[in-house]
Amino acid sequence: MHLFVVHQFPDYDNFVPIVINLKKKIESNFSIMNIFPVHDLKYYGFNSLLEKYKIELIDVFKINKKSILINILLSIIKIFPNTIIKKLNRIWYYFYHKYTLFNTSQLVNLIKNKKIKSINIDESLPEGYKKIISLACKETKIKFICYRIGIEMRKDIRLTIDDYNMYDNTIIQDENLDLDHTEENEKKFIRIANQRYSLDWLDEVEVAYRYKLKEYFLNREKKKLKVLLVTRPMFSNKSWQMILEKLKTIKNIELRIKFKPRGQFRPLHTQENIINEYNTSELVNWSDVIVSHSSSILMEAIIKNKRILFCNFLFALEGKKEIKYIFEDCDIVEYVNKIEDLIKKIQQLDRIKINLYDNENYQKSKKIFLEKNLGNDFFSNKNIFKKEFTDIYQN
Repeated sequence: MHLFVVHQFPDYDNFVPIVINLKKKIESNFSIMNIFPVHDLKYYGFNSLLEKYKIELIDVFKINKKSILINILLSIIKIFPNTIIKKLNRIWYYFYHKYTLFNTSQLVNLIKNKKIKSINIDESLPEGYKKIISLACKETKIKFICYRIGIEMRKDIRLTIDDYNMYDNTIIQDENLDLDHTEENEKKFIRIANQRYSLDWLDEVEVAYRYKLKEYFLNREKKKLKVLLVTRPMFSNKSWQMILEKLKTIKNIELRIKFKPRGQFRPLHTQENIINEYNTSELVNWSDVIVSHSSSILMEAIIKNKRILFCNFLFALEGKKEIKYIFEDCDIVEYVNKIEDLIKKIQQLDRIKINLYDNENYQKSKKIFLEKNLGNDFFSNKNIFKKEFTDIYQN
């Protein structure tokens, strides 16, 4: 068995397609364990897919019997009124960053009982868990694998091997990250096609969505322009709230906001944007226009031919140094340098004429961009894994 450890939605969202596609290709068992149970992963809607491919979900509380008390406490707190739960941010922050639900010896027992052959994490896992997992993997002589999940949207980012010394391998999922081409790096770093944005995965999960991409075309004759605002934590809530209030003043649009999930630690049922709204992929399907900043979800928006307005003015608004991004020289993302220009652009958009499928310049730029950053394999409906990657998980 190979264990994938998750702690927030972004790593869960990226690991599920990797695990499922590995399961399709090799004769090994795979499991997923959520180490931040404040977030109940059933809310994200992947359970039926995991059951279909017989991916086991391991209950983290069964590793350490004493942690059952924590589970009981969490269950009690979750029935408090939402207004109280939302005020307990310090508790959720502490529980995420400082508290670990098991120690090294307890994880070693799990490895032996489940016959685990590798433990896989994403690099943003809290440091306390990284140390515990590293020691357990060394003691049991199994592989410790790190993933850089998502797509690196910044230009000219170079990885240093010293930052990844504790892992047997580090998996990279885009073509944009730079590496020194040394023999050691070639062995330790493995670059694979990104499964989260592969065409066959987007097709597979589409059937579970309430807002399906094909329905977007059926409803295009409706007059209101559908605008999706996707926030980023690198800028303050005050700035995003200002943009939201400005957008609300535009007549004849339908507006929704999606807060990025990483960094939101309180229970999911109190996070209206996750539970009472649709997930990000569904909202991308729904939208005509996406207003955002740098986010790997923009890759999905580009793949799905959505109009993207990039809030470049946020750097000046918050006095931050501008960052160079991989799409800035392409004709697929529109940079907006003033909030007034953002409002004006949206006011001028005609929903009937916004179709980018028929825009030859956009489609040409899109193809070049996806080939450069996701690789040529992106355009194949078959998931292609390198042998050195699948060898990690062979029995």
